[in-house]
Amino acid sequence: MTMRDSWSLEWLEQGREALIAQLRRLADDLETVGRTDWQPPDAVDINDWFVGRRAVSCLVGRPLGHPFIDNGHPMVSSELFFMDVKRGYARSFSRWYRLGTEMVDADDQTRGRPQ
Repeated sequence: MTMRDSWSLEWLEQGREALIAQLRRLADDLETVGRTDWQPPDAVDINDWFVGRRAVSCLVGRPLGHPFIDNGHPMVSSELFFMDVKRGYARSFSRWYRLGTEMVDADDQTRGRPQ
């Protein structure tokens, strides 16, 4: 798979296999939370902490057939983990999307976005 085939490598700065392994580790870790003997084995200490917010890649558009959003209403997807423009599919944290018409802007040329 080349960069032109998928944006996931560019966005996440890792390959497909590494992303899959990382997400599996996350799922495994979350399954262990709540056990009576639970303690994370490799937790990093953090001081002076707070919960912040950061931007992540997502899809913005007007869905058709979304389970919770009316057809044609604007939406922002959850974090995007995979996108294959050539095949016309994207995967967010919560679901697959079939890519329809794309909104193109002048910044696409600047970013080197494949056309």
